[in-house]
Amino acid sequence: MTETIERRKEKRLYCRWPIWCAEGFGKTLYHGEMLNISSGGVAFTCQIDRNFPQPGQQLTIQFSVPRLGSEDASDMTIFTRISRVRRIDAMDKTLNSIAVQFDEPLPFKPAKLAAVNQMLSQTEKP
Repeated sequence: MTETIERRKEKRLYCRWPIWCAEGFGKTLYHGEMLNISSGGVAFTCQIDRNFPQPGQQLTIQFSVPRLGSEDASDMTIFTRISRVRRIDAMDKTLNSIAVQFDEPLPFKPAKLAAVNQMLSQTEKP
């Protein structure tokens, strides 16, 4: 069995939340589903379009993550980030997996946020 070496600097939060992206404001808006997120970038699915996106392309990304300490799972914080496409992988005939890097990192680490929220929800129950 071959061991894989983890080269990521930060754990990813694996999730299935909606995400929207476009080449910029006023351009065609694409909808996808997040696969994982870190403070420095996000991977998501998007319908295959031969013109969009391309590696190296700049995108405006909008997504939500759960609010720290909230008991309500629908209590989300919305983020908008300018990002750069780093990788595109075909998942099937209609869907791509797209990995982007944010120009400005998030002010928190999503995997740690999820762990804190889980810990808080367990300690608050009677």
